[in-house]
Amino acid sequence: MLVRTSSRTPMAALMAGALAAGVLTVTAPPAHAGPEAAALVAPAAVAGPGQGTVLGRIRIPRIGLKARVLQGVSERVLRRGAGHYPGTDYPGREGNTVLLGHRTTWLHPFNRINELRRGDPIVLTIGGTSYTYRMRERRIIMPSDRRALEAVPFKRESVPDGEYVTLISCHPKGSNRRRIVVVGARENPERAH
Repeated sequence: MLVRTSSRTPMAALMAGALAAGVLTVTAPPAHAGPEAAALVAPAAVAGPGQGTVLGRIRIPRIGLKARVLQGVSERVLRRGAGHYPGTDYPGREGNTVLLGHRTTWLHPFNRINELRRGDPIVLTIGGTSYTYRMRERRIIMPSDRRALEAVPFKRESVPDGEYVTLISCHPKGSNRRRIVVVGARENPERAH
C-alpha cells in the first residue's frame, strides 16, 4: 500500500493510512457494500462525480457554517471546502454520507463542530434539494478507528437502516492526534417508491 504523508497540515493524516497528501486508500470496504465495493480501493475508479467537483453545500446554523461540499478528500479538495469521502453514500439515500473538513487551515469549515448540540440541524443541499439531519452524537476517536465510515456510524458491519451524515476532522484544533466525529441522522425522510 502506497501512502504518502505530509507534515504541512494535520488533515494530511486524517484517516491514518487512508488519507495522506491526496492519496486515499481504503484497506477493506464496509461489509454491507458487497462485491462492487472493490472500487473503494482506488477512488479514481469510483463512478460518479470527478475529484474536486462541487456537489453542493453544507449549512449548520448553530456555528454559522456555510461551505461547499466537493467530491473527494485530497488535500487539494479540502483547501476549497468540505470533502465527500469516496465510496460513502450521497444525501437522500439510505446509508452514511461522510464529509471531511479542516478545523484550522484553509477555509476551516469544521472549525467549530465541537460546539454542536444534540438536535442541531445539519443541512446538505445537493442538486437543488435540501436534506436536514439532526446532530445525535459527537465522539473523539483515534485516527485508526474506521467505524465512523460504516453504513450506520460506529456499528460494525452494519446494513443501512436510515440516512446519516458524519463529519470528521482533526482533534484537538491544530493537532492530528485524534479525530472529532459528529453524526447526524435524518428524521422521517420521505422514501421514493
